[in-house]
Formats: sequence, structure tokens, C-alpha cells
Amino acid sequence: MRKVGEFQEEKKALRFWNYLKERGMDSSLEKEDGDLWLIWVDDEEKVEQAATAYGEFAENPDDPKFLSSKPLKKPEREEEERVDSAPKARGFEERRLREQWRRSERRLGPMTLSLIITTTCVFFVSLLTKQNPLDFNELPNPPAGFMISGDGSWDQLLSGQAWRLVTPIFVHFGVLHIVFNLLWLGYLGTQIESRKGSKFMISFVVLLAIVSNLAQFLASGPNFGGMSGVVYGLFGYVWIKSRLDPGDGFYVEQGNAIIMFGFFVLCCMGWMDQKQADGSTIGIANWAHAGGLVVGLAWGYGSALRWNRGKG
Repeated sequence: MRKVGEFQEEKKALRFWNYLKERGMDSSLEKEDGDLWLIWVDDEEKVEQAATAYGEFAENPDDPKFLSSKPLKKPEREEEERVDSAPKARGFEERRLREQWRRSERRLGPMTLSLIITTTCVFFVSLLTKQNPLDFNELPNPPAGFMISGDGSWDQLLSGQAWRLVTPIFVHFGVLHIVFNLLWLGYLGTQIESRKGSKFMISFVVLLAIVSNLAQFLASGPNFGGMSGVVYGLFGYVWIKSRLDPGDGFYVEQGNAIIMFGFFVLCCMGWMDQKQADGSTIGIANWAHAGGLVVGLAWGYGSALRWNRGKG
């Protein structure tokens, strides 16, 4: 859903809204404070067509093709908020979209919730069995093969175990590790899923998982895990969209952006590595972070550039 126009006059807003409806472009009319009327188009694929029509309407709102629009009946949707002072005869559908978005973002979408539940279950299985997550492949009947490769080679992947490109995202090595990742997953995933849908969300997560896991595997071998590569990809997408395409409604508070970029730099400098009692070091999957971040930024930039060029 995207805003395509705004009006100072209710009459013109209704006229243009009806024009879009008659041409099969599902849209919403929202009243802002200060008597400003906003038009939102529901279907991303029709945003370009609606934006072109808005430009024509702005130049000549009295064009006969706009004047010929007829009032439409108000649809019956119980979940929509309506303004009591707006008479039904006006025949328009009004939504408090920003309020709806905020409410939807307080509820985890099905894909985001499924990822959180799956990750949490894997973590508790490793705790209850006192099993190091990196040793899941040594279990008598490993559920799916959680690591990208148990022996550091490509043999398992080439033999058809393609799930190993994704499943490392469910493996975590401590409470802080999993809490950090899942909090960010909830914060970013609900935004993306509420605006782009569950299908886009899960497809994007799978893409980020494959790229970030492969990047880390090629750089350091098979001993890694975590959702952070995906999280950085989601962050990159939301952050660049919020800056270059604010009409899509994404947002990242400046403080949160500083935390994410700062953490990325500190990890790359080795300041977040953990020293073990035996003298060994558990490093951070920096290449997974970088791979996910690059994909998220690139995808968000491409989407914003496409819109800014008038292609939706």
C-alpha cells in the first residue's frame, strides 16, 4: 500500500477516489489532521497507473473523464475505522492507515512468529540435551542437518541436502545471542510482513539465509550459526527504504540504526569475540553479517529506485 496523492479539498479527494475505484484500482481515502485528504493505493502493481492519473487530475481536475465518476456504495468492512461525521451517502472508504500499521506491528505476522518459535525450540533442544548446537549432526538421527556442512566440504550440499543452506540460522550459542537476534527479527520482520505480506517475508528470509550462510561458509568453514545474517539483511532493507522511499511506511529510529551499524563495526574489529577458558576464541560470523546487509541494502535500494523513477 502506498500514498499516491493528497488533497486540501474533500470534494476533489472524493472525485479522484471514485475515479480510481471505477477503473479497478482499489484505494483508500484517509483524513489527516488539518483537513488534508490522502489517497492510498492497495495494489503495488497499480501504483504507477494511479500516480499517473493523479498527475493528470492535479493539472485538470475538471476534465470530463474525472467529472463522470459516479458515487460508489460504502463497503461493509467491520475492521475498518470510520469517521462518525462522514455521511454514508458520500460513499467512500476511510482508513486510519498509520494507526492500522502501528497496530499490526504490535502483532507478529505468521512467518515472523514461525521463525521465532522454530529458533527458540532449536535453542531449548540444545539446552535440554546439553548438546552443543555445532554437534547436531553427530546425533543418531539428526532432524534435518542443521549445519551447512558437517565436515567442511561441499559433499552434503551436492548430494541434495539443500536445507543446509538455510538451517544454520536456527542455531544459537547463548541467551544473549538468541535474544538479540529474535528481538531484531520481531522489530524488523513485523514491519516487512505487515507491508509486503507473508510470502515476500519468507522468500526474502530464505534468500538472506542462503547468501549470508554461503558467505560465512566460504570465509571460515562450517562451524557457525545464528539469525544475525538474516537480521542484518532485514535491517538493511528497512533502513534504506525508510530513507529513500518513505512513502512505503518503513522506519528505523536513528538510535537503533546507530546500534546496528556500530555493532557491525565492533564485530568486524574483533571486539565482540568471546574468549573461552581453554584459551580458544569464539568469533563472530562477520561475513554472514556482511552478506545479509549487502543483499538487504541492494534490494531496498533497487525497490526505492524503481519507485522514484515512476515504475512503482
